[in-house]
Amino acid sequence: MPQRDDFFAADKTTFKYLKSVSHDWQPIPPKDRDAIAALAVLGICETTNPKIKEGSYCGPSFLGRFEELPTVSMPLVVNCFCTAHCPLSCIYCHADDLMKQFRDAETDEDLDNVAATANMLPAMVAVITGGDPLTRPDRAKKLIERLAEEKALVLDTSGVGDIAALLPALKKHNVHVRVSLDMISKQNQKLRPVNRQYISSREASSVGATRAIDMCLAEGVPLTVQTVVTSFNENIDEWRDLRDWLVARGVRNWVLHVVVKGGSARRIEESARGKRSGGISPSPQVYNKLWRLVDETMRAHLPIDIRCTDTDTTPNSVLLIGSKGDLYTEGYAHKGKVCLYTVGDARPDLIQALWPHLDRFGHARRYLNWNPWFFEGRSLETICYDIPVPAASELIAQANPVETEAKFPVLDVAKLKVALKEHGFKAEGKAKFQRDEYFDTPERFSKRLDYVIRLRQENGALAVALKGPRHWVGKTYSRIELEFPAGSENEVRAALGRNGLEVTWYFEKRRATYRRPGEKLLAALDEIPELGFFLELEGPLAAVRQMEAALREVLGPQERRNYAELFRSYKLEGGAPPEEIEGASFS
Repeated sequence: MPQRDDFFAADKTTFKYLKSVSHDWQPIPPKDRDAIAALAVLGICETTNPKIKEGSYCGPSFLGRFEELPTVSMPLVVNCFCTAHCPLSCIYCHADDLMKQFRDAETDEDLDNVAATANMLPAMVAVITGGDPLTRPDRAKKLIERLAEEKALVLDTSGVGDIAALLPALKKHNVHVRVSLDMISKQNQKLRPVNRQYISSREASSVGATRAIDMCLAEGVPLTVQTVVTSFNENIDEWRDLRDWLVARGVRNWVLHVVVKGGSARRIEESARGKRSGGISPSPQVYNKLWRLVDETMRAHLPIDIRCTDTDTTPNSVLLIGSKGDLYTEGYAHKGKVCLYTVGDARPDLIQALWPHLDRFGHARRYLNWNPWFFEGRSLETICYDIPVPAASELIAQANPVETEAKFPVLDVAKLKVALKEHGFKAEGKAKFQRDEYFDTPERFSKRLDYVIRLRQENGALAVALKGPRHWVGKTYSRIELEFPAGSENEVRAALGRNGLEVTWYFEKRRATYRRPGEKLLAALDEIPELGFFLELEGPLAAVRQMEAALREVLGPQERRNYAELFRSYKLEGGAPPEEIEGASFS
């Protein structure tokens, strides 16, 4: 959910229900109202009459029923450095070891490499970070534009810098901004001191964070405040003060990260080893304190969503792309960052080779807000977020994404057109001429598997289509169909040939398309060489069957064969040799 920067995992029943929720306003059947209300509280859908407000939620992000924490087959998040420059010198900086050596040699080519590596990884979310993106807003803007088409975006910042310069790009691409603020007391400056190379004001970290928070709230930019929990701010009263300050300002999302022993934090912790004080890691009681904060916040119904993360036991659960474009994770058995691959070595087909280096369980646990120390002695299934999906949901019945096709010979074309008009169908322009060419391997593998590879010319335009196997329901069938605009005809034919595909059949027809406004049902009137006219109905199964009954008087028996099979059968019955039947053409 981009507006709250929260991941949710859904069980199969809930996921099927989520897919049924329309992007358009629609009336909700009475039996579905409780489920829709539960989704609206999380911001997954909107309602009116009544208007259900999005609420705070501080629990694990599991919708439905889960008995165990799932792992993930691909990363959920990848962190992308747009710069190694930073106006602060945070004492616990996790990425300090990925910045110092690169600061003086940052180039535009590096930014291209960061974007290329990020787009190669099939993560749902890219976090644009550094350093601090506000120190180099032009680079941050370029990276936002390069990644926005592929991923949801989050921008991490201290708030110190020119956030106004980035606001247009943040709003255009719906970027969620996370502003770092550890305390509202002066202790914040001790945790997040300024880097004198960039800025002189000692209070810059607090002032900059406040300014960025207020600006995002005023401009409607989705916002989270994030706090790193260390031994310096392990104080529930300090946390309460910060929480109340955030609520009063209108902040609705807050993340508390227990410090990770990486980068600068690792060096501090190692230098303090054996000493009575001086370490940066909080005490073992920190989890109990955090739970007290979360529990009292929920009991008081405060309007803020709190998440807590801890990756110190699983440091290799986070992916980092350095400012040169190389991919890293924090080592588990190795101290410091582990380079998974360098720029130029990565290939999408080798992505699975990364997984031995990444803790998939820890990755899912971190981003799905599962903190076992919060729920000592309780099973996961008892604390999942319940979505009361009705056993026979009308929304699911209405939202079946699989299209059904049914084909009928037309007994009287003139009467069919009148009947379509009487039932509210309107023609979409004039009939279009189509020429389809079908491709297969010399061994005819596509035909054996019931796949279709088709090149279509329609009124001068060219498109390539792939159809999956047919799944029959009685006399009707469903199949997945993908179609893409094609470029130069010569180039497309050459590409198909290079992949071992040859023309096995061609077919021409003239098609007139009819639709009823506001519905998905399509009626296509096809004129086929030598065979005459056929009507194809395509849409939800119930709608297809209803229209078939309404047009019964002007249609012949439903035909299960496709046009190629019909035409071949017709020519063979007329005595044509099989080897001479290569396709159907009006000429």
